[in-house]
Amino acid sequence: MKLEAIPEKLIVAFVTILISYLQLTTNFYVLGPALGGWTTVFAQKLLAPMNILLVSLYVNYYLACTTEPGYVPEGWEPPYSILNPDESVPIRVGILGPRFCKKCESYKPPRSHHCKHCGKCVLRMDHHCPWLGNCIGFGNYSYFVRFLFSVMGCCSYGAYLLLWRLQRILDMRKSNWYMHQVSTTEFVVVGINLCLIALVLLLVGVLAVYQTYCLLKGQTTIEGWERTKTKRLVNRRKIDPVEFPFDIGFYHNICSVLGHNPLFWCLPLPSPGDGLRYDVRPNTDPLLPYSWPPRDPKDLGPSIIGRIEQDQHWEDKKLVRRDSEGYLVKEITMEDRMKMLNGESLDVETEQQRYDELNPDEYYYDSNSAGSDVSEDEISDDTHYPPRTSVYEENEWVDEE
Repeated sequence: MKLEAIPEKLIVAFVTILISYLQLTTNFYVLGPALGGWTTVFAQKLLAPMNILLVSLYVNYYLACTTEPGYVPEGWEPPYSILNPDESVPIRVGILGPRFCKKCESYKPPRSHHCKHCGKCVLRMDHHCPWLGNCIGFGNYSYFVRFLFSVMGCCSYGAYLLLWRLQRILDMRKSNWYMHQVSTTEFVVVGINLCLIALVLLLVGVLAVYQTYCLLKGQTTIEGWERTKTKRLVNRRKIDPVEFPFDIGFYHNICSVLGHNPLFWCLPLPSPGDGLRYDVRPNTDPLLPYSWPPRDPKDLGPSIIGRIEQDQHWEDKKLVRRDSEGYLVKEITMEDRMKMLNGESLDVETEQQRYDELNPDEYYYDSNSAGSDVSEDEISDDTHYPPRTSVYEENEWVDEE
């Protein structure tokens, strides 16, 4: 049974019950009595760090679940200079222009993606989290990060105290004098709680480590996949060298999520900004933030060829095919071969002539092509770009006049 088949409300309820169980049993049943009473000053001092982290955990989990991730405002469009670039500026291979969502029928701001679960384009989308029953985006990403850190800190400190208590229990069980003071139920509860905490630390720890890396690099989970693919395309010399535009340094990357004042990073505050504009690296092409990630020019081939073969019926013969390198080449029929053997000239329109007759506005790039590395389990990113007539000549994409 897949996790997607379980209603998200049930998953959130399970997480809440698990947190409450660990908090209540560890605080009031195990550690409180072992420290001379939960209300004693000594117990309060020793349990204060864990309880503070518990409050942060509850608050940030609630905010991450209930706060909207941020959606694209109705009618939003990129700046005029982006929609109408200067024709004298050379076009870089792989940079195709502002992105457009077919399902939402609107332009997509930088770093936004369409979530198939929410049915909307989410600002600075990271992923859709079933454990929160919500999409993680610009509006609640700061709460999500604080929740992860609170879980790691609270569970680590709680496990330390439970291990201390377990050692005391084992020492007392070895002594006949303490035998009547040791509760078997307490021993079992400590063991169960340690196992649950170890499981939480393992699962959440992997996510927390990766999210810390993303936070320092100024990227989301989706953008991490995109950066990997972009590096591969650059190494294979399929696109021009390009740098991730939103990585502005460790400190500024953290500030863009948790706020500009480090003293308030632990407080449950939203991220600064509006989710539509982001600081970028110096000397960044103004078009790059609106068109990231760069696309493999070869990904355009299948869409165009498929439409040519589907829309154009040339005497029930395919006159165009795609070779192993992705080029459009003319298909030589048996009739053409016989003409060549007889020394006759071929009277067949070239592929380029056929291409020129097509309506360029009907062709677009879809980010759901075979070249996409983004998981369909996370998003359904139905993106295409405004029509641009392009042909593939001498390994470069150039605009037709």
